[in-house]
Amino acid sequence: MLPYFHIYEEHVENREEVTMGFGKLFIVSAPSGSGKTCLVKDILEECGKKNSIKRAVTYTTRPPREGEIDGEHYHFISTDEFKKKIDENYFLEWSTWYDYFYGSPASLLERIQEGISFVAILDRSGAKDVFAVYPHTYLIWIEPPSLEILKERLIKRGKDSEATIENRLRKASIEMVQEKQEQFYQYHIINDDYETAKKDLLSLFNQALGICS
Repeated sequence: MLPYFHIYEEHVENREEVTMGFGKLFIVSAPSGSGKTCLVKDILEECGKKNSIKRAVTYTTRPPREGEIDGEHYHFISTDEFKKKIDENYFLEWSTWYDYFYGSPASLLERIQEGISFVAILDRSGAKDVFAVYPHTYLIWIEPPSLEILKERLIKRGKDSEATIENRLRKASIEMVQEKQEQFYQYHIINDDYETAKKDLLSLFNQALGICS
């Protein structure tokens, strides 16, 4: 049995009828360091070969990290450019984190209506904003087996300062408690072992969502 469960069935039971001919929108959220980006990359490599499904490239004002490519991982823009897009109602959702802006283009929904499916990596706030506008979204929550293991992973990847790691752990603790209380997401995966989590996520796409063959 897969380590996730369904909620909000009143929103999804007739989803295929309502969105017939549309692409599908999947939102993946997780505390920082839980492996969501790598998992999505691997799943898209599996599903993208057989289906019209892509990662939704969102916008951010933070500087690129080593190895990140503009237009592939994010659209990297200035704060002034981002604020201009806010004024133009360009974003489906947007938020701030550590004084940086993050946002998803509203055109995403237009492309879904054209039959293209997307996976978007968003935080809880962004996921809720999108779900409020487009309740046919599939919501997937990934989390580490414990905060202690998450701390080990954040330290091991060597990308953040000690203060940043502590802030990420503090936020992760809040998010994990919130999800336990709210159960907002339809599907849950615990990334204890990476290969197992990847297999479970792929099974979710294959079996629960039925878009990959």
